[in-house]
Amino acid sequence: MVPHPFAHVQVAASRAVRAAAAGCALALLTMPLLSGCGVASSGGAADGGDAAATSATSGQPLGPTITIGVAADLPGLGYWHDGSYSGFDVDVARHVAKTLGYGSQQIVFVRVEPQDRAAVLQDGRADMVVAGYAMTDESAQAVTFAGPYLETRPAVLVHDDDTSLDDLFATGDDRMNDDREDNTEHAADDATVCAATGTAMHARVASRDDVTLSDYDTYGRCMTALMAGTVDAVAGDDATLPGLARHRRESYRIVADDRGDDALRYGIAVRHGYDELANKIAGALRAMIDDGSWRRYVDADLTPLGYRTSRDLSARDVTVH
Repeated sequence: MVPHPFAHVQVAASRAVRAAAAGCALALLTMPLLSGCGVASSGGAADGGDAAATSATSGQPLGPTITIGVAADLPGLGYWHDGSYSGFDVDVARHVAKTLGYGSQQIVFVRVEPQDRAAVLQDGRADMVVAGYAMTDESAQAVTFAGPYLETRPAVLVHDDDTSLDDLFATGDDRMNDDREDNTEHAADDATVCAATGTAMHARVASRDDVTLSDYDTYGRCMTALMAGTVDAVAGDDATLPGLARHRRESYRIVADDRGDDALRYGIAVRHGYDELANKIAGALRAMIDDGSWRRYVDADLTPLGYRTSRDLSARDVTVH
């Protein structure tokens, strides 16, 4: 077991271990043929076992746990389905937690919405958040990041036959050239774009005066508004939006920012000022990239949905913010 990187330790779990051990000793005295006592030994990376001591009857962890905030409604990234979480963020979170010394039984996932990501760290509901959290200057004032662990392009999701937002990410010069060529006004100026509150794209859409912002708490509600026709597009990125589109009956397409100089970089967030923990997470991310696990997770979770990396991350990219 590696030293526990968090300030809180489950004292009750330690007492449970001692109580189980005492019961085991009594049972061995009264029943010489008893072969086991129902408590697993405390194992770690050194002996190849799980880092948690667990009860054979309850299956509950009897050691320190790590609570990780993840999305639950983003197929491909963080998705709750059939009683478990899956997706790229979830795989990255598990990998990092195990590198820090936690076994599978010690990892606790909790659902977090975009606007609550900083709050769950501040009030202790989560020890870290891995939920498509873009490392912006504004976000870094509320949390400390280790990353990036994924680089994405800003994008919007539109109905398949809607071309009104095709030039949404065009520069001012590009739009002037288009106007000279066809002498038409851009339909994007009348568009309504939905963005989930608390996301980087919400801030970016809000800063524009050529579109109307419609905000909801979750991507799912934005998708409902798009299906109902009350908005023209859903703002996100090219890793978040493909899974949302695939799980709907209607046909959609993604309009992405191909300029490459305005990427959104996901980071793992911890409570602001927890630099020691952030540095440990950064080390785990670097090792994950170097050993090929990062590429395997991308290929398993995101590539089937249509996501394509503009470039592979290197361990040198990962820093603490």
